[in-house]
Amino acid sequence: MNLERLLEYSTMKNLRYEPAPIDDLGQIILLLKEYNLPVEDIDSNSSIQFLVAKFGDIIVGSVALERFNSIGLLRSLCVKQEFRKDGVGLPLINRIFDFARNEKISEIYLLTTSADKYFVKFEFNELNRNNAPVQIQKTSQFRDLCPSSAILMHKALSLE
Repeated sequence: MNLERLLEYSTMKNLRYEPAPIDDLGQIILLLKEYNLPVEDIDSNSSIQFLVAKFGDIIVGSVALERFNSIGLLRSLCVKQEFRKDGVGLPLINRIFDFARNEKISEIYLLTTSADKYFVKFEFNELNRNNAPVQIQKTSQFRDLCPSSAILMHKALSLE
């Protein structure tokens, strides 16, 4: 599908939001690489749960949650540039929050180098990296993949 067709779609708002099957992993990795997001720890054996926004068979957005008991690490929020003004990110975020609640995850953390102001809109607060739970500190995102300058953010989820 060409870019013109994708842009035509953006006015139709005909996206599907769904959990990503393993077959989508290659396309998700390409999307994340396109926007310089870390992919080194993503593979078919990963415990990372992806949700995607699709137009036909094309993934135009993704978000993921890595689970550690009642704590989650939000990662890989990415929307193709052509769709960012169409509000694709908001349903992805809301769906990953719903997924987390259904899984009884009460706290979500994330690391970002550039989107902290965006996540404040979703009631994430900045934390000192030294205050990250041990489970988060042990992730490759925290230790290796995100620079030490990445901002740690936290949000408590209501499970009601």
